[in-house]
Amino acid sequence: MSVLGPIRTKSARRPSQRAAFYDLDGTLCSLNLVHAAMFVLANLGEWSNRVSYLLKFVARLPALYFAEKNDRRLLNAVLFESFRGISRDRLRSLGEEYCERVLFDRLYPSAIDLLQANRRAGIEPVLVTGSPDFIVEPLARHLDVAAFAANRLQMSRGCATGRLAEPIMAGTEKAQWCAEYAAERRIKLADCWGYADSYYDLPFLTALGHPVAVNPDRRLYATALNRKWPVVRFDEKRDGRADELETPRDGAA
Repeated sequence: MSVLGPIRTKSARRPSQRAAFYDLDGTLCSLNLVHAAMFVLANLGEWSNRVSYLLKFVARLPALYFAEKNDRRLLNAVLFESFRGISRDRLRSLGEEYCERVLFDRLYPSAIDLLQANRRAGIEPVLVTGSPDFIVEPLARHLDVAAFAANRLQMSRGCATGRLAEPIMAGTEKAQWCAEYAAERRIKLADCWGYADSYYDLPFLTALGHPVAVNPDRRLYATALNRKWPVVRFDEKRDGRADELETPRDGAA
């Protein structure tokens, strides 16, 4: 077990000497944490429970907006408060349902092609995301990904407390988790790839030898150009044309 939290892995798989670490929201799929939270809260059992949880969620929207603009760690903490009181079993069931009904169909086809091509080249895929583990675990099974890091809710008597267990997967915590994962497997970070879409993932990307900006926001795009990182733009539906790959030119600002 990692000191930064459990590493979910299939022990039977032979370890690779290289890894590719993938963010989820905006990188492998077009969805985000807010969408996932709305699905969970809208699909709770009794209608009265749904209304209560949704009203509480709406009341948190100003805090969520502030957190999204200023602090991704705070965004995760505020968002996961919405799950307070929901049982562990119900969250797992809703995570499976969300993946099967929504998430699997919203994965970028070319992103999955890239993941599989990297795997064939001997580069083991690892998911490193702020999404909750009850969603990431069924996704990892679907993609046959052996290891992942995701946010975990603290539980009390089988129900979510609304608080996140450490480490909260955002910013530098993602980079630290990758460093620890690599060290435990004697993998050099300089030989690893990283894929992410947000400027908040800059510490994560800069920790890896081969960072790639995927569908980057404005600030990450500018950073990628300045540092001459590859920029990839994935489309949710392929229409016969290749997704766009930008290779920064020398002297790009």
